[in-house]
Amino acid sequence: MHKKTWCLLLAGLLLFGIASGGALAADKIKVALVIANKLGDASFYDSANAGLERAKKELDIVGKVVECNFDPANYVPYLATAAKNFDLVLVVGFEFIDAIEQVAPEFPNTDFAYFDVSGKTVHVTYVDFKENEGSFLAGALAAMMTTRENDPLVNKEAIIGAVGGEDIPVIHNFFVGYEQGAKYINPDCEVLTGFVGSWSDPAKGKEMALNQYHNGADVIFQVAGGTGEGVIAAAKEANFYAIGVDSPQEYLAPEVVLTSMLKRLDNAAYDLIKAKKEENYPRGQVVSCDLKNNGVGLSWSDSALKLVPEDVRHRLEELTQEVVEGKIVVEEYK
Repeated sequence: MHKKTWCLLLAGLLLFGIASGGALAADKIKVALVIANKLGDASFYDSANAGLERAKKELDIVGKVVECNFDPANYVPYLATAAKNFDLVLVVGFEFIDAIEQVAPEFPNTDFAYFDVSGKTVHVTYVDFKENEGSFLAGALAAMMTTRENDPLVNKEAIIGAVGGEDIPVIHNFFVGYEQGAKYINPDCEVLTGFVGSWSDPAKGKEMALNQYHNGADVIFQVAGGTGEGVIAAAKEANFYAIGVDSPQEYLAPEVVLTSMLKRLDNAAYDLIKAKKEENYPRGQVVSCDLKNNGVGLSWSDSALKLVPEDVRHRLEELTQEVVEGKIVVEEYK
């Protein structure tokens, strides 16, 4: 092991309070979920943690969440500490791209699963979510709702919006699918998009959403992590529709959140942990999560079923099947 990595590992061990050897149950699979920020985003991180919690209950494994609080100084030592002490390390956050390339080769006997990021580190499993496919449905829904007659929350203009967190390729991929879905329903539908530049600034998310609203958008898709809670707050305050992301967010404002575009990190995390326990873990492979295997999709809570008319839901079911069958090919961000 490189001297630098070993020194960082020792620092991480002290921070974690984990003594080397025997601190964790030796007879159980040990899984660490390492996240770039912290739990409580009602989105990406919480979804992954739900899968870990389910595995702890159903599969009798040891699980720990490692929060890096968006501090780059934590990424390498915390990841190395997890790799030293756990059998499987689930990694969530594009911020770890450099860290995982540095740490993973130092721990060839540890399995890593990196969510929502592509890479080539030999024994890392990359989990690829087809967010463009789920966003296609979100865009189609928004386009059908924005000109819905006799709906007090929409105007007569075919304008919808989307608010992103940071300007990175995966968020562009959301936007590509969203716009394609909207224009599939109505070629004249205008789609307003913008990036706040942060995953944890709901005030700026609210400001951008209100700006899009004042420019005619009456359905706005939030793809901004914790920042997106501001988008939903704006929808509730100004009385327009919002679409959540990653995990079911209708509960944040059930009167205005139409649905959420789910990335089923919970299912993916659980399935990988189960595969590890059953000794058929897909080491070094790319695991695809799409509409066909329910890796992405729309959330249909009780409140969503009340807000979205039956004919609209039926059309979305048809579109889902057309994507699954390859009749509709959803574009990807290049």
